[in-house]
Order: sequence, then structure tokens, then C-alpha cells
Amino acid sequence: MTRLASLVCIAALLTVNVACSTKSEDANTLGGDTNVPMGQVGNQISMGTIQVGGESVAGEASMNITKNEDGLVTAQVTADLTRDPKLAKFNDLLPASVKDSTGKVSTEVKFRITSEGVQDFFNKDQAQHTLVKYGATVGDTYKLTKSDGVTITRTVVARSDQDDFPYGFYNIKTVTVEQDSRIPGIKKFIYRANHKFGIVYFEVVADDGSSMNTYLYSKNE
Repeated sequence: MTRLASLVCIAALLTVNVACSTKSEDANTLGGDTNVPMGQVGNQISMGTIQVGGESVAGEASMNITKNEDGLVTAQVTADLTRDPKLAKFNDLLPASVKDSTGKVSTEVKFRITSEGVQDFFNKDQAQHTLVKYGATVGDTYKLTKSDGVTITRTVVARSDQDDFPYGFYNIKTVTVEQDSRIPGIKKFIYRANHKFGIVYFEVVADDGSSMNTYLYSKNE
């Protein structure tokens, strides 16, 4: 799957439990218990209200966990980003290979999920790449150099040990990660994670400064 596909696969859905570790040499290794609520078969992860430029727009997205083989999770992703012109701008950046005949997103993705963290396989080599580790400190990076020589970098830019991020009826602690982008028109991705709820927020920032963001909610906690 291409990096383009990760736009929706993460944006619509990432919510799986994530982890901790800090050194570059072990940034893409992940241990821990593979029996975590977020990765259980039947769990559904959905988006909250989608915001584009501070305005609420109509859109739907969800991820259903269909298989878990010792922490290697398979999920079916569906998303309708076509109903509002503001969202359609982002939908147009996605390749036809992740869409159905109506132009809506419908694709299968894989993650590695454990009690320590989550990794994805969105790169062209389908190599595991850490999304976030709960015990990370600001400045930690999760880098992956692909076979074409291009390096994908995810950087921890903030963390809070106070319950200061509003999430539903709660205030929670979060780790914030930024990912650089090679997608034309997209500047970066930003996401926040919490040790209990997983990925709780995702944002896509375009080159023109516009952004799409949403909260992410898991049926299992």
C-alpha cells in the first residue's frame, strides 16, 4: 500500500493501543502482550465529527478488526469523504486502488498491536514502522528507510503527564507525533495517542495551510 493510502487509513481509523521505547536502534521493534482490547476481532473504531478549517463537515469512516494473529491485526477500512467539497479535496489525493466503484474508500490494512504499542505497514516495502510509543520523550523519532532510499520520519513533538486533553467526557494524557509527508499537496500528519484509548486524534495539514482533523473512538476500551 502506498503512503497515499495511509492518509485515510490512519485518518479514518487508527485507534489501536500504542507504546513506549525511545532509542533509535529499537524504534521499530515492539514487544508486549498481544491480547489488548483495541486489537480484538470485532472491535470497531470510528471517527467523531470531522473538522475542516474549523467547520464541521459531513463524512463517515470506520475500521473493523477482522483478524488478530498474535498481534498482527487485519482491519477493513471504509470511509465516505465525498459528501462535502472540503473533504473531497482530501479524498482526491487517494489512489483508486483503495476505493470502490463509487469513489468511497474501501480497503484492507494491517497493523501490529501489543500492550506496548502499534506499528503499521503502509510503506511500499510493507515493513513494520512504529506509529507511537507511550513511554516516548519529546524528540524521539521512528524512522524507516525504504528500498528506494526515501526515509519516513515520525517525531514525538509533545507529551503530557497531566489529564489536559479533552476527549469525550474525559480529560486525558497524550503523546503527540508528527509525520512528514511525501504526498503532493500534503505537508504533514499529526496524531495524538493515549495509553488507554490508543490513537485519539488525527490531523492532516495541506501545503496551503488548510487541515482536516477528527477524534477517533474505539468500541473496546
